[in-house]
Order: sequence, then C-alpha cells, then structure tokens
Amino acid sequence: MSGTRRGVVKGAALGFLVPMLWSAVATAQDPATMPIETMPIETIIAQAPDLPPDSLYMLAARLFAAGRRDEAVVWFYTAQVRVRFRLAVAPDLPPDGEPAVYGALFETIGPQINGWAFGDIDRAAAHMEEALDWDSSHANAFTPKSGHEAALEQVRSGLVALRASVLTRKDETRWERAANGLVNR
Repeated sequence: MSGTRRGVVKGAALGFLVPMLWSAVATAQDPATMPIETMPIETIIAQAPDLPPDSLYMLAARLFAAGRRDEAVVWFYTAQVRVRFRLAVAPDLPPDGEPAVYGALFETIGPQINGWAFGDIDRAAAHMEEALDWDSSHANAFTPKSGHEAALEQVRSGLVALRASVLTRKDETRWERAANGLVNR
C-alpha cells in the first residue's frame, strides 16, 4: 500500500474509531456535558484539568488534524501521563472498560503523532517536558493527585526517563528514520 493511501486509510480509521471509542467511555460519564468531538478546541483546553484522559487523547487528535501538530504532541504526552496515573491508582478497572479504550486510543493516535514528533527529536523532548510541566501545574479532577503522590511520581519519572532516552538516541533515531524513508526536520 502506498504511503499516501496508507495515510488516507489511517485518517479514515481515526475518523471512524475515535468517535466510536469516545461513545464507549461516554456511557460511563455524562455525554451531555462532554461533547468532545464537537466542542471547540480552546474550550477543551480550558477544561483540560477536569477532563478524563481519553478526552486529552481526543484533544491531541483534533489538534493534529487541525494542523496544530506541536500542540498535539504536548497533549498526547499529557494524556499519557494522565492515563498511566489513572491506571496506577485504579488497578481494578475492568480491562474491557477504560484500559481498553485508552489502549485503543494510544494505538490509533500514537503512531501518527509520534511519527511526526520524532522528525525533530529536540522538539519532541521539549514537548514531553511541556506535558510534564502542564501536568505538574494543573489539578487532576478526574484522578486526584492527593493521596497518590508516589504513583504520580513513578508515572512522571517514566516520561522523564523516556525523554532522556530519546535525547541520548537522537542520532540513531534520525539515522533509522532516514533509512526508513521518514522525514527528519
């Protein structure tokens, strides 16, 4: 399948899968208060501290589709922090519920966002830092931080370690991308 056709197929899958996955999570919440697929992006950003992690994935996808790719990367990694924290403090969630939705969103949105982000390693690392900074300076109404500080620190340290690894392997990653026909910016 050609690269252009593959991109169209991925875009179509994202356009079909994301609303379907959102519907699965929305049934556990009040969808009337969170029409994430139609809510203005700036409103979602303003409400982000109060939103569940899947909404942050949706925000990242919408930003990416709108051409706001740097912002999409930040929100994708913010969603990652929030998802991993949620799963760390709620390990007994039914595996076919939130964990399945988070996993599907990651597999659907992640390759496209990461594929673009890692075209500029320094920027990707800076965006990971922005995600950590945003998470640190904002409350988490969906999964409160209070009482779960150790879990939050462990999750955050995972992204810090990934960021360090990405920077350490910068030259290798650029070479691998070039060898695979991917653009380095």
